[in-house]
Amino acid sequence: MPQTKCLVTGGNGFLGRWIVQELIKRTDYAITILDIFIPANATATDRITYIAGDITDAAAVHAAFKGHHICMHVASPPAHFPAETFKKINIEGTQNVIDACRAEKVGRLIYTSSASVLSDGSPLENADETHPIPKTFIETYSETKAIAEDMVLKANSPTLLTCSLRPSGIFGPGDTQGTPGFMDVMKKGQHVLQIGDNSGLFDWTYVENVAYSHILAAQKLVPGAGVDGQAFFITNGTPTPFWNHPRALMAEKKVVAPYMIIINFHIAIIIGFLSEMFGVLKKMMGKDVKEGFTRVRVRYIAYNRYFNISKAQKILGYEPVVGYKEGIKRTMAYFIEQEELQAKKAK
Repeated sequence: MPQTKCLVTGGNGFLGRWIVQELIKRTDYAITILDIFIPANATATDRITYIAGDITDAAAVHAAFKGHHICMHVASPPAHFPAETFKKINIEGTQNVIDACRAEKVGRLIYTSSASVLSDGSPLENADETHPIPKTFIETYSETKAIAEDMVLKANSPTLLTCSLRPSGIFGPGDTQGTPGFMDVMKKGQHVLQIGDNSGLFDWTYVENVAYSHILAAQKLVPGAGVDGQAFFITNGTPTPFWNHPRALMAEKKVVAPYMIIINFHIAIIIGFLSEMFGVLKKMMGKDVKEGFTRVRVRYIAYNRYFNISKAQKILGYEPVVGYKEGIKRTMAYFIEQEELQAKKAK
C-alpha cells in the first residue's frame, strides 16, 4: 500500500509543531506542513515536506492538498487578532480547506476547533457535546471557530469523513500566549493581583495531549467507528481553580506572591468596561490598540469553565498521556531554559 500522506495546516505554530512531533512518533505517515510562515532553519526530511502558503488563497490550498489522504486543519490566528482576520482565516480559510479536500479526494479531515465554541459569557460546568452552540458569542474568535466547526461537520460524507476536536486552555513548551503572559505579569510584579474569589474551575490542557488526540482522531476516523461528523472535547480532565495555574507555574521558579490584592468580580467587570471604552476612543483617534483588560477576560477568569471528556475517552480512546502537574513542570523547565539562553546572549 502507498504511504499515507497527512497535511497539517498551521504546522509551524505552537500546537501544529507538537502535532507534527506526535505524527512522527506514533505513525508512519508522510507529513506536509502548510503554513504562511516557514522558519529559515526548517529542514525537509524523508518524512516532512514544507509548503509556504496561505489558507485564504484557494488556489494555493488546492495545489498543496494534491495527493494527500488526511488533513489536520490547525491553522488559526492568535486570540488578540482583529475580528476581520478571524473571519477571513477561520471561516473563508476553512471553506477553502473543505473545497480542496473534496476536489483532491482527501478522505479524512480533522478540524482543530476550541472549547470556546460554547462561549456566550455564561458559566460552563462539566459541559459535554450535547450542550447547544450559543446563538450569541462574547467574542469573534469563539464565533468564527463555531461557524468553521459547523462547516466541517456538515461537510462529512462517505467520501470525506470529518470530525472536530475542542481543546481548552492549551499550555506547554513553546506556548506563545498563556504562559508567556503569566510570566510577563510575574516580571511586572502584578502576580499579587487576583480577580474574583478563585472559586471558578478552569480546564487547562497540556499541549502534547491535544496533539495526541489528533493522532487518535486520524486513526479512528473510519467508516462505522462513530467518529465522523462528531465533535470531541479534549482536556487534561483536571479542572483547576483558575489562579492555581499561574501560581503553579510561578512555583517552578520559586516565586510566591508576598501578599494578595483581591479585586471583586463586579468591580473588575466595571474596570473591564472602562478599559474597552478607552480602547474604542484610541481607535477613533487612529491609534493602534492591543486587547487589554476586558469583560470577556474577567468572565473567563471568574466563572466555571470546564468540560466533560467522556465522549473522547469512549469513542477515541483518549486519555491524557501527560498529567497536569507533570505538564506544569515540563512547561516551566522549557521557559526557564529559554530565559537562561536569552541571558547568555545578552552578555
